[in-house]
Amino acid sequence: MGEIRSTLDIIMEKAGQVKVTDEEKAAFLRNEVEAKVRGLLQKYMDGQIKQERLREEILAMEGERLSVANAALKGECLSMIEPAGDNRPVMEVLEQILDLDTGPVEEILSRYMQDREEKQTQWEMRIKEGLKGLGISGTAVVPNLRADTGWIGYLKEARTRMRRELASLYDGPGLPE
Repeated sequence: MGEIRSTLDIIMEKAGQVKVTDEEKAAFLRNEVEAKVRGLLQKYMDGQIKQERLREEILAMEGERLSVANAALKGECLSMIEPAGDNRPVMEVLEQILDLDTGPVEEILSRYMQDREEKQTQWEMRIKEGLKGLGISGTAVVPNLRADTGWIGYLKEARTRMRRELASLYDGPGLPE
């Protein structure tokens, strides 16, 4: 009678037949490093770790891991930027940890806010004119842009353009490898 094999023996035998491609290994590495960077950056943003600790953790990675970490840190920082928010902590990471000039980011944000304010004024005037044509006017008439689907669409489109501009920044290296 044949020998009875354990489940572990069968699993190990099957696992030995599995081949992981170089592309899959690179994807595993990228996902692992990106998750770690996201977690570290969130801890920094929440005040759980200091900037120096964030820097140390990133620099502790070597070779390809450090390269992936730099790219992930830049991408995460740029995705956290909010036009009307407090971007100081993110800008500090870009400047002090990744040694990047944040002038272009500030220009993009400034241009976005200026364009938005101009469009908002124009949009409000257009709505008031439309209401006036319906016999609704006066100093108490205040257009509700938050309920205007056209305005909402414009803001979404403008934000997407801003995000694309931000994403195109800083294609060069970050922390020294």
